[in-house]
Amino acid sequence: MISFARKILTPIAAVAALSLSGCWQSSDSNNDDRVTASTAESCMSCHNGSAHNDYGGPGLENPHPFSGAATILCSECHGGNGAGSDLAASHVPPPPQIGDRAFQDVNATAYFNRLTLAGIDKYPDYTVNGVTYTSIDYLRFINPGDLRVTKAGLGCGSCHGPHSELVERSLLATSAGILSGAMYAIGVENSLPGSAGDYHDTASDLAFRPVVDPDFIFDPARVGAVAEMVEYPVFSVRNQNGPDDIFQNPAYDSPNLVNDIQADGRVITGSPLANLFHEQVAFTCGDCHLGSAGANNRYGDFRSSGCTACHMRYSQDGKSRSTDPNINKLEPVDPDQIDDPERPHTDRHLIKGVAKTLQTGEFVPGIDDHTCAGCHQGSNRTVLQYWGIRLDQNQDVHQGNQYPANPDSFVRTFNDTRLFDPVVNNNTFNGRNGNQYLLDEDYDGDDRDDTPPDVHYEAGLGCIDCHGTHDVHGGSVSDLPNQRILSRQEQQVGIRCEDCHGSVESYAATAPAADYQGVITDLAMDREGNPLRNVRRASLGQYYLTSRLTGNVHYVPQTRDVVVDSGKLHPTTNDPIYSSKASYAMGRADGDPSNGIGPVQTGGVAAGFSHSDTMSCVSCHASWTNNCIGCHLKGEYDNGNRFSNITGERIVYNQANADFTYQNPWGFQLGVDAHGKISPFAPNTEMFFQWFDRNGTPSDTFAFSNRNAQGGNPGQAVHPSLNHNAMMPHSIRGKVDSDDEGPRYCVACHLTTDGLLNYGGEYDLFRAAMATNDFGVLNFPLLREHFGENPGNQMNSPLWPHMVAGLGSGLFLFDANGCPVNPLDDDPDRFDCGGVAPSTNFNPLNVVYQLDRIVNPDGTTASGSNHAFLIPGAGAALRDGAANPNMAGPLGATLVQKLTDPTTGIVLDSWIDADGVLEGDAPNHVPN
Repeated sequence: MISFARKILTPIAAVAALSLSGCWQSSDSNNDDRVTASTAESCMSCHNGSAHNDYGGPGLENPHPFSGAATILCSECHGGNGAGSDLAASHVPPPPQIGDRAFQDVNATAYFNRLTLAGIDKYPDYTVNGVTYTSIDYLRFINPGDLRVTKAGLGCGSCHGPHSELVERSLLATSAGILSGAMYAIGVENSLPGSAGDYHDTASDLAFRPVVDPDFIFDPARVGAVAEMVEYPVFSVRNQNGPDDIFQNPAYDSPNLVNDIQADGRVITGSPLANLFHEQVAFTCGDCHLGSAGANNRYGDFRSSGCTACHMRYSQDGKSRSTDPNINKLEPVDPDQIDDPERPHTDRHLIKGVAKTLQTGEFVPGIDDHTCAGCHQGSNRTVLQYWGIRLDQNQDVHQGNQYPANPDSFVRTFNDTRLFDPVVNNNTFNGRNGNQYLLDEDYDGDDRDDTPPDVHYEAGLGCIDCHGTHDVHGGSVSDLPNQRILSRQEQQVGIRCEDCHGSVESYAATAPAADYQGVITDLAMDREGNPLRNVRRASLGQYYLTSRLTGNVHYVPQTRDVVVDSGKLHPTTNDPIYSSKASYAMGRADGDPSNGIGPVQTGGVAAGFSHSDTMSCVSCHASWTNNCIGCHLKGEYDNGNRFSNITGERIVYNQANADFTYQNPWGFQLGVDAHGKISPFAPNTEMFFQWFDRNGTPSDTFAFSNRNAQGGNPGQAVHPSLNHNAMMPHSIRGKVDSDDEGPRYCVACHLTTDGLLNYGGEYDLFRAAMATNDFGVLNFPLLREHFGENPGNQMNSPLWPHMVAGLGSGLFLFDANGCPVNPLDDDPDRFDCGGVAPSTNFNPLNVVYQLDRIVNPDGTTASGSNHAFLIPGAGAALRDGAANPNMAGPLGATLVQKLTDPTTGIVLDSWIDADGVLEGDAPNHVPN
C-alpha cells in the first residue's frame, strides 16, 4: 500500500562546492534563479558546472564517454531546452496529471505513474507557458531510454534505431510469454483471429504495448512468429461501467463464476472469470517487462525502463551515488519501502554494456548480475539460483515445516552481502528476508550443499557472459529485416552450451568476425550463426572467453576433449582435460576410442548409443532447481489506491494472495523441450485461483486447462497435474566435491541392479499403488526418506526414476481447493486448508490433482504445456503415446517404460552413483 507518512525534500550539501548560481534544487522545484552564462547548454552549466559542453566540471559525469560519441549534448538525449535561461525554461515540465512532488504527495495516481512510468504515455498533449508538450517529451526528459521514447526515434533511439526496433518487439518488452502465456494457460481463445490456431494455438497475442511486424509473412517453420500483438486490456478501471468492466458490476459477483468454466477446465472466453484472472495476471506479473520501470519501490527492485533498465543500473537501495549536485542523495530513506513522494536513482550517470576501459583510464565493469536480478525474480529466482541461493517463500525451512522433510542443516542469507548490505542496513531483498533466502541446505546429512552455485558463477562469469546482444535485444541488428515478433522465450534465445563447449563429436563452431576490439578473429557462434564476440579460438585450437562483465580471460574446455583422451592439458592448471567418468557418461558406446567410452553395460547396450543424441546438457549437469508446487492466486475487489501496471489508471482489483504451497530443491522430472531434446521439467502455472467480490464473498477455487484442453481436464487424466514446462536451471555442476553436490549422475534417472536388490519390494508396492491410484496404501514415511531426505538419489532408490520419468512421487496430492492431501504435513497454515494441517484431515478419497504426475505409463499426458517444437516434429519420436506429440511435454511411453519398468525396461549393471563413484561393473569398463 502506498504510504503518505514521510516527506523527503532535503537540500544536498555537496552542491555548495560547485558554486553554481541557483542550480541546486531538484527538477520538480520552483526555483527560478538564472543559470550561469556560458557557452555550454544550461543543463551542462547547472548539473556539471562546466562552461563548455565537455563535462569538464566537478558535477555530473559524462554518461557516454565512448569513442566517436564522447560529447553528446544533454538535450540530444533528454530533450528540453539547452538554451534556457533558468530551470523552468530548460526543463520539460511534467504533464498536469503528474505534477510536482507536492502534487504527487497527495495524489496517489500521479505518484504511481511517476514512480513506475506505466501510464505516462497515455496522457494528452499539454501546454505550459505557451509551449505545447507531448507525454513522450516528458518521458524522454526523465528517461531517454524508455522504449516509448526510442520508438519515436528520440533519446537512445536517435542513434541506436535498429537496436531500439529490436528491443521494442522483444520478449523483454512485450512480456508476451507471461501475458499471452497466462491466457493460453486458462484456455481462452486467442484474441487475434489471424493468429488463432498457429503453432498448435500457442501464438502470442497480448503485450504491454501494441507491436506490429509490417514485413510478416506466415511461415510454419518460423515457430512462434506473429504479425502483431495488441495491448493487454484492462477491465478493472475505477468508474468505468461497460458490460465487461468489473467496477460495481454484479456479473462479477462470486456465485456467478461457476458458470464460466467448461467441463474440460477451459475458461469461457470473455467471461467474468476470464477477465478476473486476466486482471490477476496484470497485477501480479504485469510489470515484469522493459515497458515500464516495474514496481520500483524496494531494495533490489529499483530500476528504470527500456534501454536504461539494463544499461544504467539503479542503486540497490535507490540512493544516488552520482556526482550530480542537484540530485537528492538521501532518498529513499527506507531502502526496503519507498515512500511518496520519494523516487529512486541511478547508481552512476554512466551507460554500461560490456567491460571496458574509458578514455580517462578508468575501468568500468559490464552489466552486472544485480541488474538482471531486479527483474528475474520469478519462482525459480534464476539469478539467485545461479549464485547458489534458493527462495523459501513460506520460511518453511526456518520454521521447521519443510515438506516432506527438514534439512539436516541449512544456512540463511542474513550475512550474505549480495542481498543484505551492512552499510545500507536493508532488511529485505526483493521484499524477502534472510529466512526466505537460503544459502546452504543439506537434506541427506553428507555435509554437502544440495543447492550449490553454478560453476560458471564460481569461475567469475556473469549473466551477460552467456546472454549477449542477440538474446537480450531480441535478435540480430545485422539482419533486421528478418527479425520477427516471437511468442516464447526459447524462440528468441540463441545461446546453447555447445556454442562455447562444443559437443562429443566436434569442437565449438567458429567463423571469422570482429571481436569487441574490432579485431577479426575466429569467434564462436550461437545456434543461429551470430558471432559470440567474447569467445575466440586461438591459433593452437584452444578456446577462450573474455568476460563481458570483468574483462578477465577464461579458458573454455571443449566437451570432445573431456570425453576423448587427446592428452590436452588445461593451460593454467596443467591438469588433464580428459575425464574417464565423463567419457563413460557422455561418450558413444561403439567401441571406438575416438568417440569416448560410452555407458557400456556388461549385459549389453544399444550399439552406438550416446546420451548426447537426445538429451540436453542440463539434463545431467543442472544439479538442482526450485520446484514450486501449487500456486495460490487470490484477487479481491478493492476501492483503495490500486493501479494498473498496464495503463497506470486507478483500478478496483487487488492481489489478495500470491503464494506457493510447497517449494523444494530436490524434485526432478524429465520431459521433451521445444528443441526436441530431453530436458529438465518443472511445475508451471499450477494455479488455484479464487476471487473475493465487491461484497467480500469468496468464489469457488478454480484450476484450469489450457487452450488445448490439457492440464486440468478430468477427461485427460484421473488426477490431472495442471501445467509443466521445460526449465533451464542455472545450477550447472561438473562433478561432486567435498563441499557441494554435483550433477545428476546415473542413479538419478535409472534403475540399477543394486537399487532393485535393496528396495525392489518397496518399489513394487509403490509402483502398484501409483498405477491404481490407491493412495491410501502408500508408505508416506518411506516416501519422505526416499525423496525428501535423498536429494540426488544418494540411496540409489528405484522410486527416484519413477518421479524423474514423470509418473510421480505420491507426495504432491491435492484436493479441489488446492489443499495438500497427505499424512506428513503438520502445518495448519497451509494455504486453503481452513486452518487445519493436511495430516489431520488426510483422506485419499479427496485427491483431485497429482501435481507431479505429468504422464501415464502409456505416454498419455496428464499435464499441459504451452510450447511447440521449434522444428515441427523434432521431438515427436520421444513422445509416443501423447495426444499431440508435436508439442513439448512429458516423455513418451517408450522412455517411461525404459526408465521405470524393472522387467522390460533398462536396469543398469554398471553406473556412477550420486557421490560420483563407479559402481556395479562400471570399474571394469572405466579405466582409472
